[in-house]
Amino acid sequence: MIVALGSLYREAAGIIRSGDYSVVEAPEDFIAYRPKSLDPPADHEAKRIPAVVLSGSGTQRASRATQWAIEQFSPEAFISFGFCGATRDHEQSGDIVIAARVVDLPGTPFEWSMVDTTESLGPDRTLRLAARTAVEVAGLDYHHGTVVTVSRVARTSGMKRWLGETMNAVAVDTETHAVAAVASTAGIPWISVLSVLDAWDFDLPTIIDRAGSGPRQRGVTAYLKHLSRSPLNLSSLLQLGRSSKRATASLTIFMAAFMEAHSALTIEDQSIVTV
Repeated sequence: MIVALGSLYREAAGIIRSGDYSVVEAPEDFIAYRPKSLDPPADHEAKRIPAVVLSGSGTQRASRATQWAIEQFSPEAFISFGFCGATRDHEQSGDIVIAARVVDLPGTPFEWSMVDTTESLGPDRTLRLAARTAVEVAGLDYHHGTVVTVSRVARTSGMKRWLGETMNAVAVDTETHAVAAVASTAGIPWISVLSVLDAWDFDLPTIIDRAGSGPRQRGVTAYLKHLSRSPLNLSSLLQLGRSSKRATASLTIFMAAFMEAHSALTIEDQSIVTV
């Protein structure tokens, strides 16, 4: 079984709606879903879906959720998915980012000048091939390169631009490296595929930073309170709402195509071994 591990419910909403899932009791306030049919479909055309685990925001939550998913599902592979920030000017909301490697950049932006790439991790080759096949078959715009994981959301255009230039990164998020590190330690193949939420020249409102919080969506009340203090953020929030729909749609399309591509590659590899 492949486990798709994300952070927020809105990232996975389309994937969950399009699959046949049952809810799994999970620790803390994690959210987990298991495919109702655990046996591989006999029909090659039958729909294949991953288990889904949502950790909430931040590296610590992602690490704990990944470890729990290993114990709960004994996965054959992980796909770390979710939203990311763009670090290049040609990246648009809804574009897919496939990680060629992931780098951890802990601490505050004041500490980022001391860059250490020794903790760089690379994904599984077969999973990366399945991801590349999926975006090409689905006709999704995509980018391939380094993803940087930071401890807090890179809110400003200056932060995102610096990460792109200094780290040669194509995207920034707050969970990917943590998932990759736990999976790598356990010897489980992994891939990271993200969907761009915010462009590199877009400054995010402070309410978007949810470091340490759970995966469930905030209610309208939270946004109304934020707007009462920062009314000028209204246009930014409306724009983010539109971007979120595009990013979610891309992840939904990608996941279906990825599962089919991975299944086809796995069958092909088995055939080669048999021969």
